Amino acid sequence: MKPTITAYCWASGLIEFGHTLPEGALPIITGKEKDVRDEVEVLARLAYNGDLLVPGIPEAADQNEAREALERFSRVIQERLKHPNKRKFK
Repeated sequence: MKPTITAYCWASGLIEFGHTLPEGALPIITGKEKDVRDEVEVLARLAYNGDLLVPGIPEAADQNEAREALERFSRVIQERLKHPNKRKFK
């Protein structure tokens, strides 16, 4: 069995990975470590300091926009993992 990992983010949009979900963090996806890291690292925004960010959260005007950005990002990641050969999503 391959190790599983959870990608999660903080309210700031900072993405981190771990085997458990810390209190206050928002889950993005859980799955095989290599698959999750590969997809998240490709689709996330790279900050100047090398941190991964959920696209849309840092510039969101309010928490609703940030939530929508997280839901959209999570949905795209899940679809890419579910259908690895399909690359266009709505």
